[in-house]
Amino acid sequence: MSIWVLFFVLLAAAFVDVDIGKSKIGNHWFFRPLQWLTKHRGFLHSLGASILFSLIVASFSRWAGIGFFIGYISHLFLDCLTKAGVYLFWPFKWKVRGFIRSGGIFEDVIFSLLFLWDGFIVARNIGF
Repeated sequence: MSIWVLFFVLLAAAFVDVDIGKSKIGNHWFFRPLQWLTKHRGFLHSLGASILFSLIVASFSRWAGIGFFIGYISHLFLDCLTKAGVYLFWPFKWKVRGFIRSGGIFEDVIFSLLFLWDGFIVARNIGF
């Protein structure tokens, strides 16, 4: 597995939020029709969507698909920790939710710690 797979991990982690116009990736005009068809934390925040889009990416490259799936699932896992939660098994209305308030200081601390941990893992694997 090469380091470029990290690109697909990061791409997928951002891609999950294309259903909201306020996200960095979602405010692109290309994704507006998708935002009209879905609501935030709907289908795109489900295991079904993670598998579907990862298989599409994997049809081009197996490692890219694996990286995409890891990034997608990581995003879903972290969203499951928030009070807003996600419908992980969409279209079923069973919501998985946690205790972290989105946009709060605790979310920032968790994000920072996970970011540092990921950076350490990547640096170790590329030989730093």
